[in-house]
Order: sequence, then C-alpha cells, then structure tokens
Amino acid sequence: MVDTLEKAPTPRLVLRADGNSQLGLGHVMRLLALAELLRADFSEITFLLQTPDTALANLLQEAAVELVALPAALVAAEPATVLPPLLRPTDVLVLDGYGFDFAYQSAVRSLVAHLVCLDDLHAFPFAADLVLNPAGGLTTAHYDLRAPTARLLAGPGYAPLRAAFGRPAGPAAPVAPPSHVLVCLGGADPRHLTRATAAALLALPAVAHVHAVVGSAYAGWAELRAWAAAQGPRLTLHRALPAGQLAALMRQCGAAVLSPSTVSYEYCAAGGGLLLTLPTADNQHDLDHFLRAAGLALPYPTAPNVLTAAEAPRLAEQLRQAQRRHFDGQQGPRLRQEFAALQVPAAPLRLRLVQASDSAQLLAWTNDPATRQQSFDPAPVPLARHEAWLAGQLAQPARYLLLLAEATATNEPAGLIRFALNTINEPGTEPEPTATLSYSLAPECRGRGWAAPLLLAGTRAVLAALPHVARVLGEVKADNVASVRAFRRAGYGEVAGTGPVGSRTFAWVAAPVA
Repeated sequence: MVDTLEKAPTPRLVLRADGNSQLGLGHVMRLLALAELLRADFSEITFLLQTPDTALANLLQEAAVELVALPAALVAAEPATVLPPLLRPTDVLVLDGYGFDFAYQSAVRSLVAHLVCLDDLHAFPFAADLVLNPAGGLTTAHYDLRAPTARLLAGPGYAPLRAAFGRPAGPAAPVAPPSHVLVCLGGADPRHLTRATAAALLALPAVAHVHAVVGSAYAGWAELRAWAAAQGPRLTLHRALPAGQLAALMRQCGAAVLSPSTVSYEYCAAGGGLLLTLPTADNQHDLDHFLRAAGLALPYPTAPNVLTAAEAPRLAEQLRQAQRRHFDGQQGPRLRQEFAALQVPAAPLRLRLVQASDSAQLLAWTNDPATRQQSFDPAPVPLARHEAWLAGQLAQPARYLLLLAEATATNEPAGLIRFALNTINEPGTEPEPTATLSYSLAPECRGRGWAAPLLLAGTRAVLAALPHVARVLGEVKADNVASVRAFRRAGYGEVAGTGPVGSRTFAWVAAPVA
C-alpha cells in the first residue's frame, strides 16, 4: 500500500451568508457552527457579509474568524464585481442564503476550488459540488444537481451544530420534567409569537415554569420584559444567551416549543424531550415535516392535550429516545470527513465485484514484496490458503464485499479494496455494525495518488450496498506512512483501536438513516 503523493497545502474556508442581525441570522449561525467544526482542517476561515452591524461583527470576532464586510449591493452582481479579488483558486466556498441561486453559483464556481451550498428549500438548480440540507427524508430526487460529481448530504447526521449542544460527558444528569417548558421561536421573532405562546402555556396548570428565549435583534424587548414581569414567578425571560447557557437551559426543560429550525436540532442534540414545533417561516416546512414524521416532535397545537396528560413523561421519554438515535454526537466527524473527501481528486478507476477468475491476480498482489512488508503477517500466502479464503469470502456476500479497481482507460486491474462485516458490542451501547477494510494497489499503479480515491470510492460503495453499517474501519501498521496519509486524505479520522500491536486505526462514520 504505497502512495507517495505529498500532502497539498491546507486550503482556506470561505463562508458567505445572506443574513444579518435582523434577517437571516440563522444562516450566519449555521455557518459559524460549521466553522467551529472544521477549524482544525483549514489554514484560514473567512466570513463574507454585507454591511454587518457591530453586534454581528463582535460575534464573529469572538468566534475567531476573519470578517470581510461586503458593500450593500445587489447579491447577484457579487461574482462579477465584488468577489474576484477576495477569492482564491484554492478556496472552499460555502454559501448559505436564498439569494445564491443557480446563476450566482455558476458565476462564482470558477473562482474557487470547491463550492458547497447549505440549503433548506431545494427551490432552484445547484452548481455546487456538495449540497447540505439538515432536513431528513430528502434524496437527490428532490434536487436538480448540475455538477457531474455533486453529492447531497441530507439529514440531522450532517447538521452543523455547535459543540455546546452535545450531550455532556460523564454520568447522565436527571431527566428534566416536561412541566418545565422552553420557548424559542427565532431570535428576532418578527411575528411576536413568543408572548402569545408563553401566555398560552402559562394558562395550563400542568406547566410549572416557562423559559422564553429571544435574541438581541428582538424588536419590542422593553414591552416584552414589562409583560413578563407581570406574569409572576412561573415565567423567566432570557435574551441573547450564549451557546453554553442556552444548552444548559435546554437540559433543564423536559419540554420545548420551538421553531422547526436549528434550535430544534440543538434541543434534540443537547438532551431532548417533549418537542413541540411551531413553524414561523415558509422555509421551515421540510424540517418540520421530518421532525414529526421521524417521531422526534409533535405539532404545537397538541400542546394543551399533551402537556396536561398523565402520559406526558412517558411520551417525552419516547421522543427523547428517537432524538438520541438521530443525534449521536457524530455530526462533526461526518462533516470533517466529507469536506476532506471533497478535496480528493478522482482517480481514473472504476470498481466492480471480484470474481473467482480474479484469483491469480489477487494472489500476485498479495504476495508482492512491498505488500508483504506492510502486512501484519509478512509471510507469503500459499496458493491453497488463498483460494480457500477467496472462495469463502465470495460465498458470503452478506458478510464480505470484495471490489476490484480497474483503470478506466485500459480496463487493466489496478487494485483491490475489500470489506469484512462484523458487529462491535460495547457495554451500555447498542451493537454497532462495522465494516473493516483492507486495500492494495497494483505495483505499477503506486505513486500516482490513487490510494485515497480508492479508499473513498470503496467506502461510498460499501455504504451504498450495506446502509446499516455504522462505521468503516481501516487498520495499518504505524510506520506505514503512505497508508496513514491516504486514510487522512480520504477523510478518515484516527480512533482508538484494538488491532495488532503497532497498528493505527482509522474510521469513517456513517450517517444514521434519516
């Protein structure tokens, strides 16, 4: 397993949000969460915003990202007039906003190395290499993806969430009762639904306390605060809570009335409970539908019946368990591996299933001196043992997947990647279906930078064929520098392993089926 390609310079991550403190702040916050998750993988992170106000500039400064203020011009004109001197050919550009339509994407695509779009409307075609929609239940059939190798990442398994909203390590805290209700209907809440919703909840005798949260951009704060002061001790009003404080508050509330937006995902990830969704904008349709269809939330109009029912604690726990299945704390590793994979150039290879007639070729690669040197067992493999091994693996397609790589130009065999399925059982956790891989390249194909693309193509193939697999693992000798580099380039992260002494283990984390 030899791949001598040197590691390319770390690119810059450029984030362009169509939003400000008054409108579209959710786009900004989503990209800030993404920046937090990807910080270790990029040499620089730059935020592009039109005329940011002081509060937003301070927020970005606290997040330690560079801010470039754009003029208040037409968004559609940016690729031709504003962006060319600001972008580099090696940049990864991420767009989040409704003004970045297909024409905008097409115009900006040539200015950067890779283009990513965060989306929740699928309202126009996309020229991006990667489209990310945190709503579940979506497939490429919902999208018009125009880039030849474009990928869609959909579902909460890829939701960019700030680290504060992960479940805390250590012993589990007591579960909060559903009689304590969190209300958060958007930072600005332009329709002023917070007051009406809090009042309706306070009218329910089963509700012991309501915590209402608004953002710094909320208009009419003085009036809301005066009203809240007259409601008595069952209502606490909060404004512009930092992520850590909001997450702590969520864990104190066993029920929540939230807009079906990022805040609902944050609640599910932080611990969850009896989630009631109240849409506040048209662009929340997909997320609202998914949350309810997947058993993660109930519609807000059911609140009077649900919160006053004797079954409320049981129902809250039922939703909490479903939320934990979808929000497993692995969103960050998944996004990091996908952004790394985005930068792996495709090799001129295609994969097909191994056949019995490939036996001689596979044995020749297996016994190649360089391959044996990097194997955990360096002894040559006898023909009889090899043939028995291959026959046994081909006879169990539900447990083994063997893929031969062929050069697209010549149809000549170029390498092998194979997967063995097993289940890892750890105390206190659900059994985890895992595929462990090994790979090799033909001697004449080494040194071309094909190892990482082979790993990536094989990983995509096994997850498509066996969608129940939770992780893909690879174990290599610690001194196999080329393979270590290949796994990292392909997006694999190093994890603690139980492999042979002197080995290193790398993992690809699959997304829950959404």
